[in-house]
Amino acid sequence: MKKIKVAAAISLIAVSLIVWRISRPVEIIAVHDGMTLLVKNFPLLKYQQISWWEENKKRIHDKYNIPSIDRLGHYMVFVLNFGEGYRVDRNTDQDSDLLCFEDMNVAANCIEKDPLFMVHGVSSSKVYYD
Repeated sequence: MKKIKVAAAISLIAVSLIVWRISRPVEIIAVHDGMTLLVKNFPLLKYQQISWWEENKKRIHDKYNIPSIDRLGHYMVFVLNFGEGYRVDRNTDQDSDLLCFEDMNVAANCIEKDPLFMVHGVSSSKVYYD
């Protein structure tokens, strides 16, 4: 009987953590290069990511002017995990997985490359999600 209670408690904690993880809102931390969003708490599943983009693309465009559509109607938006935050590129092999942003005038202007989502629009009628 005691084993059942322990198993039930562990299951309840696990389910609670999963629900908490899924229900946290996406937080846009920074925007770079006119096409890169750094986020926290991005949805895990592709259909949730697409849904988030569709629900928020107007707000993102109004606030950050992303996506920036070229004269042919094309655009790309990259969503990357902000992770542990900005880091300094020390030009070592361990830093080869960093993506640095030239639009920041500080030493810590890089993040670990952790792409989460990409949306690519071709004209006004076709949108691709990766």
